[in-house]
Amino acid sequence: MRLGLLAVVAACLLAAPPAGAEDITIRGAAPRVTVSTLRRMAATADAIRLRDGRPTGLQLHVHAMLEPGDRPPEDANIVLAAKRGPISLFPAGGDEIVLPTDPALQAENPDVVATLARGQDIGFRATVGLDHPPASRFTAGDAVGWMATLDRQIHRQAGFLMSAFLPDTKTVILTLPAGSELSVTEDGRTFSLVRNRSPAPYDFALQPRTYPAAAVFASTKPISGITMIFPIPLNRWKRTD
Repeated sequence: MRLGLLAVVAACLLAAPPAGAEDITIRGAAPRVTVSTLRRMAATADAIRLRDGRPTGLQLHVHAMLEPGDRPPEDANIVLAAKRGPISLFPAGGDEIVLPTDPALQAENPDVVATLARGQDIGFRATVGLDHPPASRFTAGDAVGWMATLDRQIHRQAGFLMSAFLPDTKTVILTLPAGSELSVTEDGRTFSLVRNRSPAPYDFALQPRTYPAAAVFASTKPISGITMIFPIPLNRWKRTD
């Protein structure tokens, strides 16, 4: 199964450049390349966020990097080419894409453009977060339910035939506060899984399907966030020449 084929199934996940992508070479500088549109990116996010117009409780988070070298996306000057002028997709800094919600801008549907030299492209790392993560405890069955919701959203976009080729979500990432401890209770016995002795939050990877559905996970402090590793790789943004 080709990587590109897997990526296409999840609502064209921020991926392939539109037909006839613009590639204008400027002497002495890397070319500006049209890599997507605001509407295409919003549709990708909505494919995870909504089902029949109603919230699923999930939010797609996409982090970008300029490759080779895993460089920050700002090095590629990725912007929306709006009529009012260029608009950054990273308004908060960092590498996570943040889509504007201005209705007028959404109606305009500007292109997403980037400055890419030959051999460069933009890769992605995607996760899906819970809108309302549990405060400090949940069961393995709860976590399997979150993953099943994500898998159903992906499969709805892929269609019946392609669904058979898609991997299921396997990993949940718990962000544990500094000084907290995570434990699991199975059959009346409690085991410590991780102690975060650092002064910063710690991301702990968990595969809930390896535990009984009734197993209870508990943190001594409220869990900062819960995300799932997106099971399908996203196509890269790249030059088409």
